[in-house]
Amino acid sequence: MTESRFGMMKFRTGLAAIGALLLAACASLVTAPTAFTVYDFGGVTAEPPLESPLVPGTVEVRAPTWLANSAMHYRLDYVEPGSREVFAETRWAGHPSEMLQRLLTARLGAGRSGSGACRLRVDLDEFVQAFASSARSQAEVHARVALIAPREETVLASRRIVVIAPAPTPDARGGVLAHRDVSHQLVAEIATWLGTLDGVAGQGLNVTQRCGG
Repeated sequence: MTESRFGMMKFRTGLAAIGALLLAACASLVTAPTAFTVYDFGGVTAEPPLESPLVPGTVEVRAPTWLANSAMHYRLDYVEPGSREVFAETRWAGHPSEMLQRLLTARLGAGRSGSGACRLRVDLDEFVQAFASSARSQAEVHARVALIAPREETVLASRRIVVIAPAPTPDARGGVLAHRDVSHQLVAEIATWLGTLDGVAGQGLNVTQRCGG
């Protein structure tokens, strides 16, 4: 065997060894995707719509960018009040604003035959599980609610609502149950508030008349 052929064989053998090492390194970097447990608010349409003299035509729920995802947020207020974390292996089925919008639309009867023309707008400021200690936490929903006149941006009435419910267990599953409670409480609070809107809103019409209810 000539020296050149022997050198070529050594070169090819070296390349093969390098390739095998690269493949092994790449394989070690590949990790299996995380399996998330996904939660929602339960049967949204299982109950009939709440009775109210004022039924909005549409519902819009808006949220800040940090809540525009499906992560389940929590705070360890007893450790660092300014911190904000997310549970690693649990997720919401959608963005909290999407799930709340679907829940509000169903429970308030928005968009059904005979509903008014006003829009209900909910600005979600907080949707989090807050831990007061390692053994105690609660779900918190902070929202600004406004009733918008038909075909314009006039705010006929507005209110700030904060709803809190204790979590039965200090973990993600307990937070889910507490968030289900506060979400339904939020719906009930909004329905009650809508039922009180009978004051004059201009043009000699009260809010219910202005909305076509």
